[in-house]
Amino acid sequence: MASVSYCLNPKCPNPSDPANSGKSACIHCGSELLLQGRYRLVAPLGSGGFGRTFEVDDNGARKVIKVLLKEHPKAVELFKQEADVLVRLRHPGIPKVDRDGYFTFTPAHSTESFHCLVMEKIAGANLQDWLKHRGRPISQEQAVNWLKQLSEILDQVHRLNYFHRDIKPHNIMCKPNGQLVLIDFGTAREVSATYFAKVGQGQNVTGIVSPGYTPPEQTNGKAVPQSDFFALGRTFVYLLTGKPPTAFPENPRTGRLMWRKGAPQVSDAVANVIDYLMAPFPGNRPQSPQMVLQCLEEINLDGAETQLPTQLPTTGQTKIRGTSEASGSKKQSSINRLRPLNSGLNKTEKDVFDWKKKLLAGTAVLMLGIGASQIYGSLRYGVFPANPVWLLSTLPSTQFLQRSLDNVGSVNAIALSPDGQTLVSASFGTIRIWNVRTGRLVRTLNSVHSKKSVKTLAVSPDSSMLVSGGDDNNVIMWDLKTGRRVRTIPAHKAAVNAIAFSRDGQTLASGSDDKTIRLWNVRTGSRLRTLSGHAGGVNAIALSRDGKTLASGSQDKTMRLWNLDTGEVRRIITGHEGPVNAVAFSPNGQIVASASTDNTIRLSNVQDGKRTRTFKGHSSWVRTIAFSPDSRTLISGGGDIIVWDLKTGKERSTLSGHSQFVSSVAIARDSKTFVSGSPDRTIKIWRMP
Repeated sequence: MASVSYCLNPKCPNPSDPANSGKSACIHCGSELLLQGRYRLVAPLGSGGFGRTFEVDDNGARKVIKVLLKEHPKAVELFKQEADVLVRLRHPGIPKVDRDGYFTFTPAHSTESFHCLVMEKIAGANLQDWLKHRGRPISQEQAVNWLKQLSEILDQVHRLNYFHRDIKPHNIMCKPNGQLVLIDFGTAREVSATYFAKVGQGQNVTGIVSPGYTPPEQTNGKAVPQSDFFALGRTFVYLLTGKPPTAFPENPRTGRLMWRKGAPQVSDAVANVIDYLMAPFPGNRPQSPQMVLQCLEEINLDGAETQLPTQLPTTGQTKIRGTSEASGSKKQSSINRLRPLNSGLNKTEKDVFDWKKKLLAGTAVLMLGIGASQIYGSLRYGVFPANPVWLLSTLPSTQFLQRSLDNVGSVNAIALSPDGQTLVSASFGTIRIWNVRTGRLVRTLNSVHSKKSVKTLAVSPDSSMLVSGGDDNNVIMWDLKTGRRVRTIPAHKAAVNAIAFSRDGQTLASGSDDKTIRLWNVRTGSRLRTLSGHAGGVNAIALSRDGKTLASGSQDKTMRLWNLDTGEVRRIITGHEGPVNAVAFSPNGQIVASASTDNTIRLSNVQDGKRTRTFKGHSSWVRTIAFSPDSRTLISGGGDIIVWDLKTGKERSTLSGHSQFVSSVAIARDSKTFVSGSPDRTIKIWRMP
């Protein structure tokens, strides 16, 4: 039993009288001391604004109670909102609140009620006090660890359609075991249609401003979920430098914070992720906590680190291409100028002269090539002299790049229409439709999937219909020609990660984080069947050409083959050491490919499930794969694009160009071109190597 019982009545003449210990009612004012029959106040913790906090005893367990002492309408609204958010959230990095943790308390002989919220007591210090006590900045290893923790916490918050709005060191606690806890959800907002309507109409939304941590759009009353990432990045500037963000200047042209010199222990790879979080414009930041986690997975602190440039090297690519053309032009004009000199020579003399000329020209080209390769090797790799053969294999991939579409949003998925005329891309709340031949943007579908992330796309076999799936749990059917919404299907209980058409276009399959696959009648939108069995979310699905088998890849590290006639599992294929991100059938339907976070691609025989080949070449997660229709090639996307020769099982080519990982690839029906999309806000159209 607690040794002290504080009285919550603000008008009590002696609220901390030790004589109240063990009593059920205050001996001075008669107010209840055992709140809700279980909570006894044992120690004051602090006060400020409209409220106070106390440590409470809950049948032997120590918790914290927040008490709102003034009936201010806005304060009451935010207080109730915090209670609602915390009751719904369940994560070790978020203070736990029981469903009965929110209640009101009315003192004896009073008509005034006070709002109360009991939550888990977090042992430890907030990061602001923690760093002051430490006396020096954190290491980049600790930064990456903490960034992962906080991204996972935000993933839970954002999945419930809330965002925090006040992330800063003071609102992050560090437990003795190293677990971070995000606190103070009093300013959290729900991402609702009403909220976005207000922002879209230019209305300011009441918020909070923490100097140095609050992003520009929030300062202007137009906060969005990506505002949390800006504040998160600024928090790590403080942790890595030991100085508040306001101590560093901003680039007057770009608006970026110039903080890197204050953190010499931080590599470019880690600094690039933090700058990505702090991008001045919300659309240039990660669009979800999962994207932050993916970026962090690309960092190898033990060896070479993956760079995340803020811009594509398009200028360099143009120069390379232009230099080549200029050289060719110069060479041609030089030859033309030599022709008059040959006119007076006899045939023998002319042949000798031509032979010598070609020899000299060839020698010059060879020497120029060797010299250029050595310069290239010295600048890029710091190696001199370098092996010319090795250098030639690392030259840029611009010779295969046909077109780059820039500023297209963070690309989550792409799809090519079977007729080869249309390209579709998906990003956060937006679908873009392109003319493949010209690269012209034909149509933009805005505010789709409740303005949440569009995660997957598919085009019907007759190229008439587009289907999308997203974080709003819905599948939406569109008229591809007009952009008109045909039907919205409340398809799943969680995000839709994958969709696929049957070859006849009559059936649609969808896979979701709710661990199920569902089959739909395209004409009516009715559900045909639900396939259940995966122990984790379904990341990818594919349908065989004969329409009899469906392949699914899951977070549970398995691929399953389903009999679509019966809905039963035909085979469970294991072997991957990480979640399966992508699956694909070979054109003849005999082989199924699976790609995983274990950086590998596996080919398995559909009939017996035996592995026929493993492709190892990626240094990071493999996120997307596609077979060429001519059965000669498999393309995989991760940190780079790798083109695999299916006959030999070897790499044919590795293509670089995206500044971030490749999220999706699609191959044209003629097998001569393919398309790639990335969160770097570009789409690239390539000639098949």
